[in-house]
Amino acid sequence: MTNGKDLYEQILECGPSLGTLHVVLSKLKQEGEWKRIVQECMKALNNHPQDIAIRQLLAEAYLETGFLTQAEAEWEKVTEQMNELASAYKHLATLYHRGKREEEAMKALHLYLAHRPDDQEAQQLLDELKILPEAQPVEAEPSVEAAPPVYEEAGREPVEEEVGDTAPPPGQKDTPEIATSTLAELYYAQGQTEEAIRTYEKVVAENPDDARARARLQELKAPTPPEAAVQRDKVRERKENMIALLEKWLSNIQEGLKDTMPA
Repeated sequence: MTNGKDLYEQILECGPSLGTLHVVLSKLKQEGEWKRIVQECMKALNNHPQDIAIRQLLAEAYLETGFLTQAEAEWEKVTEQMNELASAYKHLATLYHRGKREEEAMKALHLYLAHRPDDQEAQQLLDELKILPEAQPVEAEPSVEAAPPVYEEAGREPVEEEVGDTAPPPGQKDTPEIATSTLAELYYAQGQTEEAIRTYEKVVAENPDDARARARLQELKAPTPPEAAVQRDKVRERKENMIALLEKWLSNIQEGLKDTMPA
């Protein structure tokens, strides 16, 4: 069975989606793999330069590894992005005001003006809200939208998400609590079809609208024709032979290096 660290490595090598990358980086953070986080964040930002969560994690990783100058530069970029997005607070305050949710509108305006103190229009609206008669705030409907990935603040205990019964079957080692199509396909590529099916079942349970994952799950559950099973076994055997050959070459190379090193 592949251990957690090897799985993270294979997922990162496969060029995971942005959502999967956030999950893996969060796991690496919990394990204190700060140097690896720096490497992966730098690669990810080449393709996603505006991802503020990844840049924030990179700044934190630089700080943890002692690269204070780089950490300062990344935190400055984070604050610049936050300032660029600050207008969202003003738009939200306008919507709250139209919905007679004055207290929430004032909170949003305070946050906006912390970034844009020279906006006279926003300041005027805030002043008007302050002199309105106090009204009972309208409670918002609980949001059902999925929250964006958020990394835990430095120095705080990581919050474990409840993902149901994750106890492995008897005789099976623990696997990382990640259920993605990428991970399922890694299991399938290693010949662990049952593990791939279990992972896809979890993906479908958590994302009922994922038609591609559901179709792939049905495909894996379908009976395998005898000729296809034979062909799959041949492919697996060739892979195992190649791995054994590479390991033998590596051993020979290491032995050769030992012979060339001075005593």
